[in-house]
Amino acid sequence: MTSALRAILMLAARPVIGGQAVIEGVMMRSPKSLAIAVRRPDGGIVLREEAWLSFSARLPFLRWPLLRGATMLVESLYNGLLALNFSASVAFPEDSKEQKEAQKDAAKGNGALWVTMAVSLAFAFGLFKGVPHLSAWGLGRLLGGEGDSALPMTSPLFHLVDGGIKLALFVGYIALISRMRDVKRLFMYHGAEHKSVHVWEAEEPLDVEHARGKSTAHPRCGTSLILLVIAVSIVVFAGVLPFVPVLSDNDFVQALFLLAVKLPLLLPIAGIAYEGQRLAARHPGSVLVRALIAPGMLMQRLTTREPGDAELEVALAALKKTVWREQQGEVVPLPARQASVEVFESFDAVAKSVA
Repeated sequence: MTSALRAILMLAARPVIGGQAVIEGVMMRSPKSLAIAVRRPDGGIVLREEAWLSFSARLPFLRWPLLRGATMLVESLYNGLLALNFSASVAFPEDSKEQKEAQKDAAKGNGALWVTMAVSLAFAFGLFKGVPHLSAWGLGRLLGGEGDSALPMTSPLFHLVDGGIKLALFVGYIALISRMRDVKRLFMYHGAEHKSVHVWEAEEPLDVEHARGKSTAHPRCGTSLILLVIAVSIVVFAGVLPFVPVLSDNDFVQALFLLAVKLPLLLPIAGIAYEGQRLAARHPGSVLVRALIAPGMLMQRLTTREPGDAELEVALAALKKTVWREQQGEVVPLPARQASVEVFESFDAVAKSVA
């Protein structure tokens, strides 16, 4: 098959491409590629790319509705940590010893990355699940009479309060870190990633000129997904937890038990939220869809900033590399997956390389 025919077939399919901002760069994911572009301190662009074989490609049952949402979450966390490690090694070369070790671990995909991911998940669960749950329990005890709670854990009101505290924590956390200089830079790359994806989806040339005018908000953004997860969790917890048996007469012990029950429920919650986001992406013109995604799009005003041409070039470099892989029209077997790392003096050099 000629390269031109491959390109035609690829464009007919228009694979879904998404990404993530990293330190001084952007990671892009397509069905067959994982590419990370990072701006070096000297102005050059380092581009790391490898043929990607998703979990669902290896285990087809993971493509089933509800399961694919949880699979996507795990993959995104793993790839995000890998990309962050690599970007740090490029953006901060002065920390050579530590960063080279991090880059080596990321390239090997060894157990250290999985350990880091597990610790990150535990911290996130404690902060955004444990704190709101126990805060709602404590508030109920404080407002209730002696021995009673004003917010029984089996009542929908308890989960509404829990979700409200969770949302306040999330928004407050984002608002707080957005004041940091390095995070402002990260949010500029987040905006550049969204603009680049918009250009791809509009089937326009992948260049800075066409990317400048695009929106920094995108309906498939992880920020929107998090808000959707919070909303879905309120409904799921309110529907499931009343049927969980009482483990202890001690109200605090029961609260801890229900918190533990919430952990496995996060997988179907992520699955439902993911399916909702996919549905919204397929019907962007629907009035109902626009109303549902409006909070997430509004939230992205906090998590994105208007990028400059330099940030757009980096995002487009990663995007162009994933498109290049898709144009090859072949799935690379897992044993043959090898990450390539290239250094380019400019975005034009990247464009010539993948042309």
